[in-house]
Amino acid sequence: MSTPVGTKNKVAVAMSGGVDSSVAALLLKQQGHDLIGISMQVWDYRGQGGSKSRATCCAPDDFADARKVAGAIDVPYYVFDFENTFRAQVIDTFVSTYQRGMTPNPCVECNNKVKFRELRDRVLGFGFGHVATGHYARIEERSDGFHLLRGVDADKDQSYFLYGLKQHELATTFFPVGHLTKSEVREVARQAGLTTAEKPESQDICFVSGSVQDFLVKLGTARRKGNIITRDGMKIGEHDGIHNFTVGQRRGLGVGGSEQPLYVLELLPEQNLVVVGAKEDLESEGFSIEDPSWLNPQILRGIEAEHFPIRMQAIAQLRHRHAGVRVELQIDSVTSAKARFLEQWATVSPGQAAVFYDLDNVTTLGGGKICPRPHPSSFVMAAGA
Repeated sequence: MSTPVGTKNKVAVAMSGGVDSSVAALLLKQQGHDLIGISMQVWDYRGQGGSKSRATCCAPDDFADARKVAGAIDVPYYVFDFENTFRAQVIDTFVSTYQRGMTPNPCVECNNKVKFRELRDRVLGFGFGHVATGHYARIEERSDGFHLLRGVDADKDQSYFLYGLKQHELATTFFPVGHLTKSEVREVARQAGLTTAEKPESQDICFVSGSVQDFLVKLGTARRKGNIITRDGMKIGEHDGIHNFTVGQRRGLGVGGSEQPLYVLELLPEQNLVVVGAKEDLESEGFSIEDPSWLNPQILRGIEAEHFPIRMQAIAQLRHRHAGVRVELQIDSVTSAKARFLEQWATVSPGQAAVFYDLDNVTTLGGGKICPRPHPSSFVMAAGA
């Protein structure tokens, strides 16, 4: 969000030890805000299977870098213990989602439930009413309320992970680097002599070292063998656990002999089955979402007035890095919504976030988790065969 010249706010900056949050803190300091820097201890990385060699986010090894930056720009610095919240809101959800035959997006849970909700609640006790991060996104105040926009750098945009923010949170949040490109952020850090200027990018799932499958097993998910079947119920292979697979996956299925590439069509946890087929078998008319969260003021007014269904065309982004496809969005209630593909279909993976944007593909409307699609009776019959 933009701040009027001369306005001074008490801002808690989430400092992960990376270049983006370092520059976010620097820019706010230069604008004259009263800052504290906060690093979040969210996971015992070394002791519980976290990354030991790759760049991470909010790992203890990064705290030293964050502390150096805070010292260099003269900002008080603290480390908060969020491990219990992170375990409950992110790790447990990550594991249970895989066990249900879906593919989670832990970055969405972490951003919305830890980095903003929990952090904001903690710093209020310090008298700090605003929070800031190094996310590549923008907040714009208009006559009807606050809007979340994509970051200027299309390759780094992180608005996809932030659809769960509320209006009151947008009003008290800063994304200082959202109007910059990554190269510009690094140049700002170089010019300021920040120790994080050349620091590598963090990985997507910061708490996993090695394979996701090994991580899940370490946390108690058993390697439960089962069958890989075709849509008509023919067994063509075996698997070591449905958590090894994602709807739409083509590589690493462990089956061969097919004249055409095979894709994962469905995961059936109750029957411990992986259903595969041709790419065209993935095609669907649309999808439903659960746990929706809307931040667009127009949609919020319609929901408040119970003007259901609320219909509009939108661009749906169905995974990180997805370019988005045009859909007709229909919000049926506070808890349910669905989308219908209009020009082309895209693979939908249950458990992943579907985030909706205006037709310019810039302003975030909201989003939710993709529901498993109702499977044909042939799948059920195959499961019982």
